[in-house]
Amino acid sequence: MFGGLRAARDGAEVDLGPWRQQVILAMLLVAAGGVVSIESMVDCLWGENPPASAINQIQRHVGQLRRILEPDLPARSNGRYLLPAGTGYRFLIATEDCDLAMFRELVRRARADVASGNTTAGVRAYLTAFELGRSPAFAGLPVQTLNTAGFVAVERERITVAVAATDAAILSGMADRALTPLLIMAEAAPLDEALQASLMRAHLATGNRAEAQRVFEQTRRRLVEELGVEPGPRLRDAYRELLASGWTPEDEQAPANVLRPAQLPPPVAGFVRRNDVAAILDERLADTFSETTVVITALGGMGGIGKTALAVHWAHEIADKFPDGQLYLNLRGFDPTGRVMSSDDALSTLLASLGEQDTPEQSLDVRAARYRTVLAGRRMLILLDNARDAEQVRPLLPATRGSLVIVTSRNSMVSLVAREGARYVQLDRLNEAESHEFLVNRLGRARTDAEADAVRDIVTACAGLPLALAIVAARAALNPRLPLRVIATQLATPSGALDTLSTVERGDDLRTVFSWSYHNLEPDAAYIFRVLAAHPGQEISLESVASAAGIDRTNTRLRLDALVASNLLVESRPGRFSVHDFLRAYGGEVLNRAGEREAVERRLVVHYLHSVHACYARYWRQPVTVLPAPGPNVWAETCQSLQEALDWYTREQPAVWPIAEVALRHGMVREAALLVLGVVPGLDRPPHAPETNVTIAQRILDAAPGIVEPVVEAELERCVAMMSPVPDAVTHMQRALSIFARIGDLAGQSNVSRNLAMRNMAQGDAACLAHAERAVELARQAGRRDLLASGLLTLSEIHLKFERTELGRRAGEEGLAIVRADRLNHLNIYYARYVAEASWKLGRLDQAIEVAEWGLAEAVSESNGPLCATAAILARAAFDRGDMVRAEQASQRFEALIAGDGFHELVEMSSVEEAVGYRDMVAYVRARLNLLETPP
Repeated sequence: MFGGLRAARDGAEVDLGPWRQQVILAMLLVAAGGVVSIESMVDCLWGENPPASAINQIQRHVGQLRRILEPDLPARSNGRYLLPAGTGYRFLIATEDCDLAMFRELVRRARADVASGNTTAGVRAYLTAFELGRSPAFAGLPVQTLNTAGFVAVERERITVAVAATDAAILSGMADRALTPLLIMAEAAPLDEALQASLMRAHLATGNRAEAQRVFEQTRRRLVEELGVEPGPRLRDAYRELLASGWTPEDEQAPANVLRPAQLPPPVAGFVRRNDVAAILDERLADTFSETTVVITALGGMGGIGKTALAVHWAHEIADKFPDGQLYLNLRGFDPTGRVMSSDDALSTLLASLGEQDTPEQSLDVRAARYRTVLAGRRMLILLDNARDAEQVRPLLPATRGSLVIVTSRNSMVSLVAREGARYVQLDRLNEAESHEFLVNRLGRARTDAEADAVRDIVTACAGLPLALAIVAARAALNPRLPLRVIATQLATPSGALDTLSTVERGDDLRTVFSWSYHNLEPDAAYIFRVLAAHPGQEISLESVASAAGIDRTNTRLRLDALVASNLLVESRPGRFSVHDFLRAYGGEVLNRAGEREAVERRLVVHYLHSVHACYARYWRQPVTVLPAPGPNVWAETCQSLQEALDWYTREQPAVWPIAEVALRHGMVREAALLVLGVVPGLDRPPHAPETNVTIAQRILDAAPGIVEPVVEAELERCVAMMSPVPDAVTHMQRALSIFARIGDLAGQSNVSRNLAMRNMAQGDAACLAHAERAVELARQAGRRDLLASGLLTLSEIHLKFERTELGRRAGEEGLAIVRADRLNHLNIYYARYVAEASWKLGRLDQAIEVAEWGLAEAVSESNGPLCATAAILARAAFDRGDMVRAEQASQRFEALIAGDGFHELVEMSSVEEAVGYRDMVAYVRARLNLLETPP
């Protein structure tokens, strides 16, 4: 709530909908579990003139909020959080899930600790609450709603706690801890005398009497000018404490005739405020007046991310806090001319700006010392834009407190952070809402609303890069009759986007901006930048980069670190990297110009071929054929467990299919075929494959005859069959069966027979039983226990589907014994489901419970579907057995799984009817348990 109403699920921010919907949620949160009447909601949202549909609108917003909070909530269900109560609603949420609730709980503990004499613990709790609530609650909601009684009370509560926390901190000698959040709060409430008086006392307690006096004079002036009143008792008492400390007004007289430069460039038009970054910057502003050393804020990010725009905008916002002036200097660290400004030249310019005569004959150190002397005791804002590195910036830093230095750079300024204690703020892309606001600010709402779909596509294509959005806006503004849809179409591919985002102005051309960073790289790092462009994945592993580059992992890591430091790459997770689409497109162009693409892509194919099959082996599956040796400096990724293999497939599947297409383009047909065969190693159920993947697999199959071995061709036929609709699938399976029979491959025939069984079963065709029995017999003849286990699983499922429960149990138990003996862990949960279900239906409740619990404990699955089914069976079997504790636990497990993607995955695994059946099974158990708990 503090700093703006936001919600997150699993770390990702959730859109809470339109402002009225957010106000309803805010009112419920403020009530802290109490009832908020519909009448009070109407008053807050519409005042004295509500529309006739007001109540219906509120009910609709409540329904939307429930679906946002619980996406899988059944229709017309109240859910767990937003409940009807009396003539309104109440909102139930755990304290730890809501910052306002945590704030209130911390304050309660603080007051209790102080009252009981545990002052230190009380002050710490107060300060923690103070830090949590230093930004106004519900910022961003309409002002007229925030002026209503409930929201005003929260703001008053926040200020009251700030004053109490400050008083307690001062008494405990911890005033410095309270000063930073207090400065932020006092800035937001300049006419609150209690808050300003607390700020004066905090400054006084930390030895900064001049700041205390400045707060008094500034607050007094505002009270007189805006309200026509003199300071009240609290502010006067704080001023008396200042005088009693020995301070006199003469102590702070400013020197006469001091030059006060005002050099900030004009703010960027259409600027979009980044609230997350603004909060960090405001904290640094507060530190300027509370820390004992100069405060340095370094803004970093890739070219075009908006560092200068943000720095200039923020500098204008806070300029009045620095009465001695503002200095601005473009250090040209990344400039199309290549002429980086030296520290000597920068000092000459800065000294001249301060009215000092330059002495170029003196050394850099002497002139830097003179510069620091001139700045001593002054409160200056210094913006050093487009810095190359820390060494360029270091001589330009003041040495005493009171000044704020803002540095922008494409490099991450590690040395400046380590030695000078700079606070580094990494600028990320604009989010979707911010990007949309940017275009609205530049083009006007009428034009953006008229082509809302095109604007949405433009926002997606520009991927949050402010420079790209600015170029688009400029093109649209210069061509008011040009439909935005035309621009959106031109931006549809990253390479086309680079052409669209080219301009005649070199400083505003996307390729040129990227080139400044690229040409400043060392040759080894530049090579890795080009290599990255060949990778089609959203995330790129260290090993795949090393393999594609053909060098060892240690040197690859060093070069990747250099790219991260240059903000050309992001390490999204340890050992995994991501690159902006536009940078990838630019890297592709320089890769092509260097003539390196084919060699890099061929090495990437080999890397993925061996990685896929290393993970495939974790499924206890025999490779289709022998792989060629990988060659030197191919760092195939390996998996130590089945779960690691599943995680690898989840991450890498989106990249493997395009890489298979790359292999085909380079004539690596066999490699392409083996990539495709290794990429989906699950239970051979028909995957919901994108059309592009089906097309790739079919093209590889078309190229395979005469190039790959018959067994590979047959497996390709089977693979394409599993991704194809029924008529085509049967044709491909018959071809596969024919090839396997011709070469005497019993295992291959078993696999195809099992696939045919599953296809027939999905259509309700009784012929599935013959295919399944044939698959089992062929697996026995081949001596392949892994295939026998898979075949028995399919046979058990078919028997259960056609209500031959005892036969299903027998097949299931035979296969389960193999799975346990041979540790075929990828089949654990599937066998647990069918054996438990058969046992429950046959009244063998103890066996059903034992097998289901084993399966849930030992499950390794890429889908929650089988876990949902097994938990449902366990709940019902336990209830029927009279074990209410187990039934309750299993019901909770099912509900937790279904709350995510479990129901959707359950439908994919079986059918809508079966999935609903499992859900109804748990609903029955839950209803019966509730009846048992309710007294007659």
